[in-house]
Amino acid sequence: MTPEKRDVRRKMDKQRITIRLPQHNIHSIDLFIRAGEFATRSEVIRHAVNEFIKNYSNSIIEKAEKIKKVQELELAIESIEPYMKK
Repeated sequence: MTPEKRDVRRKMDKQRITIRLPQHNIHSIDLFIRAGEFATRSEVIRHAVNEFIKNYSNSIIEKAEKIKKVQELELAIESIEPYMKK
């Protein structure tokens, strides 16, 4: 794929949304831009959304793993309960 096609595809994959943020958040975003960390407000917000999704996904995976361990323990207890009653 040519670089031009890649740029067109990348632009097409994005959708515009409108959000409302408190003024202090906008001020912080603008500080990141002035510090040279990001080029635009959109870039800051995309980065923040990507980080949130990554972190929240990891949190959900950890919870699912804990639930799985609890279920395995419950099954283990159920399998030994008949022997404990004797």
